[in-house]
Amino acid sequence: MSKAPWHGAAKSIGAAVRKTIEAALPLAWFAAAAALLLSPQISHAHALLLRADPQPNAELTQPPDAIQFWFSEPLEHAFTGARVLDAAGSEIPAGAPQFDPADPTHLTLPLEKIEPGVYTVVWQTLSSVDGHEWVGSFPLTILNPDGSRPTGAPVEVTVNPRQGLPPLADSILRWLSLIGAALLVGALSFRWLLARPRADDSPGPSFDALFVPSAIAGALLLIAAGWLQFLLQSIRLGGHNEFLELLLATRPGRLLLIRQSLLAGILPLLVPNGWARILFARSIPLGLARRIWQLLFVLYVWLIGFALGGTLIYGPNLWIFVGGILFIGSGWSELLYGGEKTWHRAFPQRTWATLLTLAALFTYAASSHAAAAPGSGWAVAADFTHLVAAAAWAGGLVFLALLLLRMRLLRNAPEPEALNRLLRRFSLSAQVAVFVLALTGLFSSFVQLPDIDSLFNSTYGRVLLIKLALVAATLALAFLNNRAVRRAQETVIPQPGLNRFSRRVAIEAGLAAALFLPVAVLVQTPTPNLPPQTRPATPSLPFNEMSYDGDLAFHLQVTPNRVGHNRYWVHLSRPDSSDIGEVQLVRLFFTHESGEMGQARLDLDSLGDDAFAGEGAFLNRDGEWNLSVYVRRRGMDDLLTDISVLVPSEESVQQTTRSPWRNPVPRLPAEAVVGALLIALSLVPLLWRRPLLRASRALYFVLTMAALFFFLGGAMLALLALA
Repeated sequence: MSKAPWHGAAKSIGAAVRKTIEAALPLAWFAAAAALLLSPQISHAHALLLRADPQPNAELTQPPDAIQFWFSEPLEHAFTGARVLDAAGSEIPAGAPQFDPADPTHLTLPLEKIEPGVYTVVWQTLSSVDGHEWVGSFPLTILNPDGSRPTGAPVEVTVNPRQGLPPLADSILRWLSLIGAALLVGALSFRWLLARPRADDSPGPSFDALFVPSAIAGALLLIAAGWLQFLLQSIRLGGHNEFLELLLATRPGRLLLIRQSLLAGILPLLVPNGWARILFARSIPLGLARRIWQLLFVLYVWLIGFALGGTLIYGPNLWIFVGGILFIGSGWSELLYGGEKTWHRAFPQRTWATLLTLAALFTYAASSHAAAAPGSGWAVAADFTHLVAAAAWAGGLVFLALLLLRMRLLRNAPEPEALNRLLRRFSLSAQVAVFVLALTGLFSSFVQLPDIDSLFNSTYGRVLLIKLALVAATLALAFLNNRAVRRAQETVIPQPGLNRFSRRVAIEAGLAAALFLPVAVLVQTPTPNLPPQTRPATPSLPFNEMSYDGDLAFHLQVTPNRVGHNRYWVHLSRPDSSDIGEVQLVRLFFTHESGEMGQARLDLDSLGDDAFAGEGAFLNRDGEWNLSVYVRRRGMDDLLTDISVLVPSEESVQQTTRSPWRNPVPRLPAEAVVGALLIALSLVPLLWRRPLLRASRALYFVLTMAALFFFLGGAMLALLALA
């Protein structure tokens, strides 16, 4: 039977369609996961005490019915609590801690009747974001009936003795995690540098013999260090019996499970046709060791699957679906197309391994200090980019040092031109990584440090200075190595010059590994970018503020603090919790900053327990309002205090409540932040002029024109911000 004339065209079209589907499949899976992952959500980190009622160090004439705490971040209920110790160190009876469903940072500890004495209030929190626990205490005194101070002293509770530094074991394990990330990313980055190696463009068999063990060692190090750090934390929080609850019922535990499942999915992608080898032992004679490896891997995957299923009992979690999409997508794609056949195509195993590695590293950024920033979306994106760039730079250095060492030990001299091309490619990628590191690091410093003094006066700032000192030393050596690469024909290609260059690369890699030590401490140390602990938390929605006048403390709340109808709540108290007297009238006066709307007033109704409330549409315009609280008491002087209330516009309300993509540096205008970023990007054609010209003169011309527009736009935005 003769073939139709269009048979050849249809066959080629079908082949093109199959290739397109094969190429787009990994991106489709990753896009589906990213669409879920990047949905707007606001996160936090490190739950520290902002204020308490009664206040720390208060001396009360009457014992309180409860102690209330307001922390800086949301709390994990199962691992957060408080207790009260008497002067002898014995715990006094108290009710179960109560959590405010409307405010995830608010904790109340009901108290039974307590006698006059000196007490110590101890609290312990677990952040629902980064999983860091924190402990603190403050003294509280109940005076005798005659007003005298009882004898005794507060109990000395050892809490956070390292001035905010994390435990040594946690720092070491996090350092091992960073080393593992560097090994994995470094090996993958070199695989990308040799994405399509020609016969004369490969450094030889040393690369292939080094790639798989380095990448697998990095993934296993990430897996082991993650589990060990989580186990140590569960022991600190109550013993190994708390491990399962901490793993399944908390957000940090779920992040760990997702990370471990992603890392497990990376392992088979590091060898050709790895999924088929593990699941079916396809065309591979397996020995006893390989069969044990296959069994252990399958059992590990099943264990993670059961654990992720167990988290559904405590409520579905977005991260579960993200990890599932990436894990199943990578395995299905490789089984369908065959890893050995697609390794050098557009989206081979190295692409899936890279995507899963990036997703695993993103779980670290999602539980970092950046997640607590006002614009958490931008801050987390910068932190994630910083982590990837650091792993690519440091990991590439380590891999290059190992590669050169292996060549030297095996006396396997590479082709000079091939080695020269490889070194130039790595040098260019390292320069780009360092540029990204500097840009994102500077941005993160503005996010986390409230002022320049905190760089020297806080533990976080001092650790950051140590990190910057190591960065400077590493970059100085990198500059010398980069000059050697530029003159490769004279200093690198000859064997003596190559030996000296190899030693310098090894030293630079060692400095990069040492640089991860302060980083491991830094990511687990509380930042100084917190409100003063002597003031109440002041979220913009609703408004919540405290003022003092005469002998009274005025606690004002405006809910929801929007233009239009609001509820106004005032609570009156004395710092020593004594009786405030008979209140006859509490009145609010409203005055807008423009002065165009006159003055309105509202008399509040008594709710009992010295609380007063009222409702009405008195804030009928956005902007700054002056709310004067007038209090009249029988037989006492009248009091009047002014509290400034900022009513956001409707657009600001939407940005505050719905989007994490607002300005992450509130003390700087958004125009200044964007302008600085544009000016920094305009430096790209200047920094890499020669590589861009070698690649394409037309491309360099286009980038130069774009850089000019970036510079002018950034300068205009900066001028607008300063005006």
